Amino acid sequence: MSSDQHFGEYRGIKFMHEYNGGADSRSGVIYFPDDPTRHIVASGGSEHWEAEAQGLIDHYFREIDTEPDDDSEA
Repeated sequence: MSSDQHFGEYRGIKFMHEYNGGADSRSGVIYFPDDPTRHIVASGGSEHWEAEAQGLIDHYFREIDTEPDDDSEA
């Protein structure tokens, strides 16, 4: 039964998570364009899972921003 599924989007990246059973754990998927990633949080509920997912998405964009993308030294 998946009535506890939550769908959302942050910075243009979609995610889905749901109750995982056990000790208030949540499991979900962050749909990164190049590599969808399963993410599990041991406790803290929906808000905690989404906060961690947002941190991973922010990290994803920081990595993109640090890649060289111009020929300014050429």
